[in-house]
Amino acid sequence: MAETQEQWYNRQAIEQLAQHIPFERDLACKAELIEMLRGLVLRHGRGMDPELFGFEARNELVRLGLWNRIG
Repeated sequence: MAETQEQWYNRQAIEQLAQHIPFERDLACKAELIEMLRGLVLRHGRGMDPELFGFEARNELVRLGLWNRIG
């Protein structure tokens, strides 16, 4: 099943946040980004195809305990 445009945008947001978080040096900013990522995953993750996520994003989602919320 193909992604809708909205699903694509939501997945891109999750992917970009997940890839950026490991490189964020400011701890307060990092905490905010993690909360933002958590919110996106909880709201939209169930409808996403896990196969569409890249390696780095998948690793970060696993590390944060959010991967089981995808798909």
